[in-house]
Amino acid sequence: MNRPAHLTPALSPAPDLRRLKAGSNSRSVIPTRLPRTPLSRTSLTLASLALLCGSALAQTTVPNLSAYRSMAAALDQSVNDRASSSAKSLSDLDRASAAYVTLRPSISSTLLTSGIDRALQSSRAALGRAPADLEAQVEQARSLMRKALNDQTLARLGTVGSAPVPEQSALLAAEFGLQGAARSSFLAAATARDTGKAARLLRNAAAQKIQANLSAASADQTNTAQRTRSYLALARATGWFTVVQDAPETGGLTLPQFTQALSNLTGGNSAALATSLSGLQRGAAAFVKSSAQAVQTGGAATPSPAGTTTPTIPATSTGAAPTGQTSATAAQTPATQTPANQSPATQTSTSPTSAAQSSDGQRKAGLDAVYAALARAQSAAGHADLPQARTQAGRAAQALSGAGLSSTAGYDALEADVNALQDRTGLRASDVQAVLAELNNVEQLAAAQPTSALDATSASVSRLPPPIWPLLFLIVGLLALYPLYLLNLAFGGRNGYWRAIAASLLLLFLPVLLEGLGGTLAYLGDLSGVGALRALGNLSLRQGAWGLPIWLLLTAAAVGLASYGFRGLCRQFGLLGGSGGSAGANPTRAETAQTALDWDEEL
Repeated sequence: MNRPAHLTPALSPAPDLRRLKAGSNSRSVIPTRLPRTPLSRTSLTLASLALLCGSALAQTTVPNLSAYRSMAAALDQSVNDRASSSAKSLSDLDRASAAYVTLRPSISSTLLTSGIDRALQSSRAALGRAPADLEAQVEQARSLMRKALNDQTLARLGTVGSAPVPEQSALLAAEFGLQGAARSSFLAAATARDTGKAARLLRNAAAQKIQANLSAASADQTNTAQRTRSYLALARATGWFTVVQDAPETGGLTLPQFTQALSNLTGGNSAALATSLSGLQRGAAAFVKSSAQAVQTGGAATPSPAGTTTPTIPATSTGAAPTGQTSATAAQTPATQTPANQSPATQTSTSPTSAAQSSDGQRKAGLDAVYAALARAQSAAGHADLPQARTQAGRAAQALSGAGLSSTAGYDALEADVNALQDRTGLRASDVQAVLAELNNVEQLAAAQPTSALDATSASVSRLPPPIWPLLFLIVGLLALYPLYLLNLAFGGRNGYWRAIAASLLLLFLPVLLEGLGGTLAYLGDLSGVGALRALGNLSLRQGAWGLPIWLLLTAAAVGLASYGFRGLCRQFGLLGGSGGSAGANPTRAETAQTALDWDEEL
């Protein structure tokens, strides 16, 4: 079917967080392009993290509840303020980040902290797009926060000898929206340290929220408002499923199902979206039924054969699954998942060869996505569109984790450099080009190929703080005016040949002065938010290929003027066999001879 012109579909691998937790099998998929109207060129990081259960993520540390509340309130407020003021929303995100600095050490799972880091970065990048984009990114951050609080609270309840956690349990109940009898039952279970009952009550509440949000989503994409509502409903449902995805009774729901629905929505494929939503809604209904049954019977309901899934650990995983991990929590990728509701005619087994090929294809797609995002960032920086350049740099950072380079030497430095582009004030095209060169070196190392020393040097040079290079060029460019002043002071401005020589020197120094002036003004404009000042970064001749012919013309003009001036002086002094020159430059031979004599006396 024809895809509507206002939607642009795309899927790219999610951040591969396995390197943060030895032996984990985490893997997911992120939709990186959403409806351009009103969700203009969004980069939603619905990183539906396939977080492991059991001992893999057992967290017994006590979270900083005050920091948690502050961060949650600031994130929620950023969504409310976005409609009226992006500046207020940015201030709210700053407060959330400040609170997270305090909260982060109390979250023992590096998988979760990395996911929250990326969600906060994506929330900042979403400020330049539609309010719905920011709301979806904030929802992702909030869901990961709930996951951390849920895991830590339940782990602490199940730890013998640990202190009671009534305040922590009350906060968790509020986060899950427990009210009335459900809240009382949960708090009673927490007080009695009945971890199983507490977990079942929380899963039941989450299942109901998933079902409610999926019911609010519609395959009808005839208007922008409906697309936005469906998008946010799917984002919320995905967030809640992220929290409880390791439940023993999920009704056959898997993270790739949510991702596929989002992909169908962003791609404008209404028929496929209707099919995806129908499957999700059936799974959510089964999840609600089984979780409610588990609450009533005091144990996990036995899933029906129709709702059973057989997840496959990605071929790129290394190490055995952690002790206590159930098959329902193993991570899946779209290339390796085998849903139970797949028809027998299309259900195939995955051989090691095909799994490896699929994994290689995913890594290549992830790497291509990084290159594409960085290329767009370089193009945007090339005409001083710095907000767009930073947005594309954020997309590159998201795609980098799925590029399969995490075990390669130099990856950590590359990741830090890509992330730094998002916060770099006065971002230049050369900064992005240096990161592209660094990415190529890491890719070459992964393939056991020789690397470029020049590219490594470029990456090192680009790490200097933004104002340094523009200021140095500006200082050198201004100092270049001093010898021109001395030249005019020594010989005056009445001789046309000397004026030509001075002009040629000025043209030779001009690119350096423009580089310093453009870079400094772009930095100040970016720092102050003045777009007109930021656009003056285009004064630099290194902004793009268009600067080369201008530089060449300036140099050619300088050569011409210098040749004219020095040739005139040589003729004036009789060094070329004549007394050429203009009347203004050489009124009489007597004056010329006297001038030459004066020079000889000075020497």
